[in-house]
Amino acid sequence: MIFDPFSESEMSQLVKVDMIDEQLRVRTRESVNKEFKENFSLSSLGDYARTMAAFANARGGYLIFGVTDSPRIAQGLAGKARTQFDDFDSAKLTEALNNLFSPEFHWKVSHTELHGKHLGLIYTYVSDRKPVVAVKNFDRAKIREGDIFYRYRGQSSRIKYPELRTILDEVKSKENQKFMKHIEHLLMAGASNVALLDFSKNTLTGSSGQSVLVDHEMLDEISFIREGEFDEVAGAPTLKVVGEVVPAHTVTFGDNVVHQAVTTEDIIKDFLLQSRPAAPKEYIRQAAAGTTSMVPVHYYRQVANMTHDQLVDFIAAQNVRSVAKRRLIVNLDEPYEDPSLPDSQHPSTKARRDYYQQILKRGFSVNEEISSTHAAHIMHALQWLTEQQVHELFDDLREITLRIFEQWYLNGGPVVDKIRRAVVHLDKAMFREKYDPKTNG
Repeated sequence: MIFDPFSESEMSQLVKVDMIDEQLRVRTRESVNKEFKENFSLSSLGDYARTMAAFANARGGYLIFGVTDSPRIAQGLAGKARTQFDDFDSAKLTEALNNLFSPEFHWKVSHTELHGKHLGLIYTYVSDRKPVVAVKNFDRAKIREGDIFYRYRGQSSRIKYPELRTILDEVKSKENQKFMKHIEHLLMAGASNVALLDFSKNTLTGSSGQSVLVDHEMLDEISFIREGEFDEVAGAPTLKVVGEVVPAHTVTFGDNVVHQAVTTEDIIKDFLLQSRPAAPKEYIRQAAAGTTSMVPVHYYRQVANMTHDQLVDFIAAQNVRSVAKRRLIVNLDEPYEDPSLPDSQHPSTKARRDYYQQILKRGFSVNEEISSTHAAHIMHALQWLTEQQVHELFDDLREITLRIFEQWYLNGGPVVDKIRRAVVHLDKAMFREKYDPKTNG
C-alpha cells in the first residue's frame, strides 16, 4: 500500500489540540517529522527548502502553516498568507529546490481544516537517493554549498557524523544489493548467454566482446518489465506478491543461537523477564514488521545502545510496509505524559480503581483462577500508574503482567490488547530516553 501523507488516518494524528479560552492550544510539538510555521510567505521559500531537504534526508515530514509559537496556537492562515499559500505556483518551489539541492526529491501540497481554522501543509517524502546536498550558497537561508541538512527532534540542522555514516552505509548496502541481483541473474542465465546494456554508451555487449549499438530513439522505446511481472498485453497475467515477506534471521554467538524468527510474543515475554537478547535489533526489526505497534521497544533500544533518534531511524529504514511500522514511529515521537486516575463511577472503572489501589500497596498477586474480565481490569489499572510509581513498583508490575500474560496471551480476546498496552506503558515509563529541550534542541 502506497503511503498517502494526506489520508484521513494520517490527518487525524497530525495536530492535536485542546480548546482553552476559545483558542486552539496545540498539544503536538515539533518533532522529527513536523515543523510549524505561523504564516506562509513566498519570500521564505529558501527557508522552507532547507527544512524540506532535512526531511528528505531523514524520515520525511510536514511543514504545517498556521500555527503560532509561544504559545502554540492553531490560528490558521488568513489574509495575504492564505492567499499566497492557496495561489502559489508549485513550480516556483520546485525551481527553488532544484536550484539549491541535488538530487531532486518529492513533495506534495495540501491543506486541512481544524475546527474552522485553515492550515496549509507541505509534505516531503524520504529521498530514495540520499544524501540530498546543497549545490550553491544561499545566505538568507543559511545554506552553504556542500551542506547536508538532517531533521533532528524539533530542529533542522547540518548533519552530524552518526547520521551521515548511517546514510552512507545505507547507500552502500543498496548498491551491493543491486550488484548481487546482477550476479544472481548472471549465474542463472550462464555467462555465455548474458550481455550488458551500458546506458552511458548505449551499447549492448556480450561475453565474447561483440557489441550492438542501440539508437537513442530505440532506447527510449524499450519497455523494461519489473522483476516478478509479465506483460499483460502479450496475454500473460501479472504476477503479484501479496503481503510482506520478511526474512527470518539466525544469529549465532558461540554455542548460543538467538531466535531464528522473533515473534511479538518473544518481544513481550523477554521484556517482562528482562532478558538481554544477544541481538536486540532483531526484536526491534520484528516490532516494525509485525501486526501491532503495541510492543515494547525502548528497552531493546537501551540494550542495543541506541539513542532515541537512532531507534526511530532504524525502524524507518526497515523495508516493510506494515501499518505497525508507521504507527510505531508516530507513537515514539509523541511526548510522554503521566496518566490521571478517572473519577467515573461506572462498575468497570470502580473495579479497576480497586485493583489500582491494591497494586500500590505492594505484594499484590494474581490468582490462578482469575477470569479474563478481571485480568483485563488489572492490565487497564496498571496503565494509570505514573512514571514514579512504575519505577518504584517495576519488579512487582513485571511479575503481575507476566502471570496474566502466561495465562491469557495465547487465548486471544480483549485481554491481549490490554496486556500489550500495559507493557508499552511500562516500557515507556521505565526505558524511554528522557528528552530535555534545553540540551536536545
